[in-house]
Amino acid sequence: MSTFKIYFAREWQLMFRNTGALIQPLVFFIIIALLFPFSLPAESNLLQQIGGGIIWVSAVLATLLSLESMFHADYQDGTLEQTLIHHRSLTLAMLGKVMAHWTATGLVLSLISPVLCVTFNIPADQIWVLFVGLLLGTPSLTLIGAIGAALTVTLRRGGVLIAVIILPLYIPVLIFGAGMLTQSYQGLEVTSQIYALAAIFAMSLTLAPLAISASLRATIK
Repeated sequence: MSTFKIYFAREWQLMFRNTGALIQPLVFFIIIALLFPFSLPAESNLLQQIGGGIIWVSAVLATLLSLESMFHADYQDGTLEQTLIHHRSLTLAMLGKVMAHWTATGLVLSLISPVLCVTFNIPADQIWVLFVGLLLGTPSLTLIGAIGAALTVTLRRGGVLIAVIILPLYIPVLIFGAGMLTQSYQGLEVTSQIYALAAIFAMSLTLAPLAISASLRATIK
């Protein structure tokens, strides 16, 4: 686990040197989410019904925005090539890098989501449902998205291609995540959605680092 810790700490240091990369997805997430309450009547029940889905879509778009820069700087300065030929486990190195990226993006978005729920008039009991769903879903979004970032790391502007590759894979996470709030709004149990998101997270945590490593080895020659 020393490899994981080293790359986790290194990624945090690099991100805090580039605060713009940290703030940009967060600001984008907040702006997208706030556009809808301002465009609909405040007393409308429609806000409560669609609020969870809007926040989820905003989280997906903010995650996509942050993916392009995940490996780009390391590729430009040659660090990524050195990582590929190093004796340390590439899979654990990439896992540490991706999870550090999630703590600075997906985790922060999850923590801010309860504040945004207030603008949608979402009840307190449903706010916790959305918060738990984002905590389980955003790591999967980052892990899956990192595969697309690895496949397009050699391209100068691969953001659009990342979206084309990754967005179809985000659909299950989005369905179960947004479905949790819909079920809660109707007074139904959300246990099945929680289990589904947990299963997707477990699969992503297991398989995505391997896919990222293979993608980097195939892309960088």
